[in-house]
Amino acid sequence: MRLAIVTGAHIVQRHHHLEEAMLILRQKMRAKHDKIDELMAALAEIIAPARATEGVVSLDIARVLLEPDSFIATAVYEDGAALERQESRPEVHKVMAMLPESLAAPLERTIFSACR
Repeated sequence: MRLAIVTGAHIVQRHHHLEEAMLILRQKMRAKHDKIDELMAALAEIIAPARATEGVVSLDIARVLLEPDSFIATAVYEDGAALERQESRPEVHKVMAMLPESLAAPLERTIFSACR
């Protein structure tokens, strides 16, 4: 397995096969207390369209059991193009626009590159 570490939308370390490899995304978001419900509703709007996006193998967003103000998104993509298609959807843009005002801690985002 190869690894690309991503902070926000910027890839810190990138392997040259990232676009060809299957990708696994893990993203953690810790909401400000007064923004939890608003962020949860916006995140919920992402799930169905994302799952219907070509090349998205799976996508789930859940609350962290021991941190009720935190959400974890996990997704598996056939390739980098699938990740780009899914993240270009309007529901994702809506959440990304909310994050600066909604997060209590920096966004944690890691993309793993997996060989098939």
